[in-house]
Amino acid sequence: MTINYRTCFRTGIILVCLLIFPGCAKNSEITDPATGHPHGIIPLPLRVDLTAGQLIIDGNAILVNNSKYQEAIDIIYNAINLSIKSPVKKNSTPAGAVNIQFLNDSTLDSEGYQMEVAAKGITVKASNPAGAFYAAQSIRQMIWNITSGVQKDSVSLRCMTISDKPKYPWRGFHLDVSRHFFSKEYIYKIIDWLSYYKLNKLHLHLTDDQGWRVESEKFPQLTEIGAWRSFNSMDSACMELAKKDINYTIDTRFVREVNGKKVYGGFYSKQDIRDIIAYASARYIDIIPELDMPGHMSAAIRAFPWLSCADSAGWGKEFSFPICPCKDEVMEFCYQVWDEIANIFPSKFIHIGCDEVEKDTWAKSEQCKAFMEKNNIKDLNGIQNFFVKKMQEHLEARGKTVIAWDDVIEGEIDGNITMMYWRDWVKDSPARSAANGNPIILTPWVPFYLASANTDEALQKLYDYNPATIYSADILGKVAGLQTCVWTEQVPSEEIFEQIVFPRMQALAEICWTPGRNWYSFQIRMKSHFNYLNFNKVNYRRPGWSN
Repeated sequence: MTINYRTCFRTGIILVCLLIFPGCAKNSEITDPATGHPHGIIPLPLRVDLTAGQLIIDGNAILVNNSKYQEAIDIIYNAINLSIKSPVKKNSTPAGAVNIQFLNDSTLDSEGYQMEVAAKGITVKASNPAGAFYAAQSIRQMIWNITSGVQKDSVSLRCMTISDKPKYPWRGFHLDVSRHFFSKEYIYKIIDWLSYYKLNKLHLHLTDDQGWRVESEKFPQLTEIGAWRSFNSMDSACMELAKKDINYTIDTRFVREVNGKKVYGGFYSKQDIRDIIAYASARYIDIIPELDMPGHMSAAIRAFPWLSCADSAGWGKEFSFPICPCKDEVMEFCYQVWDEIANIFPSKFIHIGCDEVEKDTWAKSEQCKAFMEKNNIKDLNGIQNFFVKKMQEHLEARGKTVIAWDDVIEGEIDGNITMMYWRDWVKDSPARSAANGNPIILTPWVPFYLASANTDEALQKLYDYNPATIYSADILGKVAGLQTCVWTEQVPSEEIFEQIVFPRMQALAEICWTPGRNWYSFQIRMKSHFNYLNFNKVNYRRPGWSN
């Protein structure tokens, strides 16, 4: 018998369909006719098998301490005690009628876990703390999905077994803090959301034409001058949008007056960065820094005009003047700036940018002409290749792995650079990257650029994104993972950020983690996650299908 999921869902009788026609449920999480979603976990675990019975968690439950997995135990302890009126206890041994314990299983993947929810308790197996952390997030979600933040006498979980691990090692989220700035405290909130949904990379776009957002002790002018700018056309666009939606109002915390003129800006001190890194690390999130070079460097050039071939900041046919790699002093500046960044950020990944480089100032420079002749460089692309090669050598000598936007595949690069594919109109870029041996992170403009469209169609297009239906096996073998990008030209506030990101963050989490997905299952499970967003006062856009 064939069941139309869309009809079942949209007429509000999907639970009746599941009760009468259990064969229509292709995913185990929607086979329970009582609720339709007995766990509600996002991202959907790899495998869920429902078993008979219920687990009742009340104040008599015991969490068994385990030094290797104590962090995960503490997460569950806090989640339970926020949800029930009588606090559970911790103990060195499983001494209660209901016990929650973590066991080591070295055969499991580093980020994977196995879980059994039975009438006598929960047993989690993991091979290291990351897997245990993700198991704890699953338990935390199951508990919250039942209580919706309201304390109860007890929590009843459906008995089940879960076997879980992520599809991709790179599950990334990018935030541009140059166009519009976000506070350290708000970055913490973003990290909390990412960890709740098992995303593990936060790529911070720290510099661009509009602002330099990280402190430099060697070059303090980068923030004294480069962190502040006059209001621009994008600000004007936001102010126009604010006439209809007040959330587009420019955040006044980042506006100050200098010489009678209002300027916008801000930056993170080195201590701020250390705090962000520590906060993220405790949640198994890697902070990836990006200083975008050699293009998109107006903020730095305003501080040091000699960085450009024109000895000034300016604008070419499409993009801003780049820095001038033909000058030895410019390359030395780049080395020194990156040395500071490399010393702050423990991540092995460093993103050097290298997108949208306007080369007209190079073409007009007599110094560049002499440089090209001296180094046997045949065209202007060769200057960028030179820059990329030197940056790569410098950073690899410091133990870093270099990431660049896929623009650099137009030149001659080696296979050690990780390619971040964003130019979805350049269809053969992933194939050329794979043939060159480069690892690939997929972040094509459509559907991964969240500020570009914010509709029900865009949400489903993101959820339905499946590289296996787009790319050959050779390309798929080089794909390290997926990443969404938030560019903030027209994202001037936390409220607008949340409006464009949620519930697409949940969709991203699922396509990064889960090999087999079901759109209607996702819609069902999102019901409790909308409650979670409401409880946390997140200004999300509610899809039409959720009403």
